[in-house]
Amino acid sequence: MQETKMRQENKLVGCAVIRQLLQSSRDISEQTVHQLVELLEATRDCQQEVFVGQVYDSCVYRIGCGSVYSETKLKFATPDVRNKFASSFEAACHEVGLRVHRSY
Repeated sequence: MQETKMRQENKLVGCAVIRQLLQSSRDISEQTVHQLVELLEATRDCQQEVFVGQVYDSCVYRIGCGSVYSETKLKFATPDVRNKFASSFEAACHEVGLRVHRSY
């Protein structure tokens, strides 16, 4: 019982970390942040798979929650900003128990 409670608390903290990460990027609108956090929370409770990918030679990063076909496209100011966000985002997803697939 105690272990289950701790796992739930860790997931809530993890979602807060992901929300903060998304909000810290000036390239992502508040509406997109809200939408992605809701999708990630639902995904965490069901399929637990997140599909991600970077479009080469661009500033685009794609996130699909639960399905490779349902993607959210994020555009960053520079490829370096995108790469830094991608590394942090993927690490945060792993911490809350999501399986991250690089598939785009």
